[in-house]
Amino acid sequence: MQPDIGAVCLSHLEFTKWADEMFLAALLPLPPASLDRDFGSSFKSLFCTLNHVYLAELVWLKRMQGARETRIADLASPAGPAALGEAWPELHRQWSGWAASLSREAWSEPATFRNNAGVEEQLPLWQIVLHVVNHGSYHRGQVAAMLRQAGITPPGTDLLTFHRARRQSA
Repeated sequence: MQPDIGAVCLSHLEFTKWADEMFLAALLPLPPASLDRDFGSSFKSLFCTLNHVYLAELVWLKRMQGARETRIADLASPAGPAALGEAWPELHRQWSGWAASLSREAWSEPATFRNNAGVEEQLPLWQIVLHVVNHGSYHRGQVAAMLRQAGITPPGTDLLTFHRARRQSA
């Protein structure tokens, strides 16, 4: 029997929410100088990298909601970690609501969108969701490396850690 791809995607979106919250909580108590320190990574600093994760999640949600031309450059960035902490929960709620509204069959339907280079593409909805999840994991890994360079132990956010935590809290 094939797994229910919608249930898998919903679970992975819950994982993304949990992991985003873990890293945001790790960054909130840090002083601005630590948050803005240039680590020479893809998005320079701890805040810039986590902010990129947020913006990528936002651009993909907007595309899934029908704003197919939306690009990251079109979006307003939260001004700092506190603003990010206010905006991210609503984005997670919208992702969950959108995903929960889909039928089992809809997950395989293609979504048409323009990527950040302006090229039109089509992918099944489930592939887009798993891309969003994987993209966030990749960049949270960069944030973890930056935290270690700053002498701070990053939170553990492996997928299995998430599943263990869910089992323990149930």
